Amino acid sequence: MVKITEFNDMDIPDVIIPKPDYDVGEDLLIFMRNDPMFYRKTFFPAIEDYKNSKKKPILVRMVKRGLGSYCNKFNIQNPQEELLTDSDILQVVQKILSDDLGDNNG
Repeated sequence: MVKITEFNDMDIPDVIIPKPDYDVGEDLLIFMRNDPMFYRKTFFPAIEDYKNSKKKPILVRMVKRGLGSYCNKFNIQNPQEELLTDSDILQVVQKILSDDLGDNNG
């Protein structure tokens, strides 16, 4: 038997926000390439920095910054860690490497 008081200890959110029903990584990639301000100030400089250094953390930081801009612009309330895991972010980076830089080795 369960006491009613035990339910009071649970941390239940006021609003449950469903996860988007589309591929957030693909949508984020489209946003980063097509938003003029993000592309000019963040995406293009990160690509140029990567070309010079060949260090993936540059692109990982750029994708994480892009996710923040994406969430702000489209008023997405989900936690960013819930939208894209670290593995998903690395997949977006790999897609950038193959599409924009022609680097299939990653």
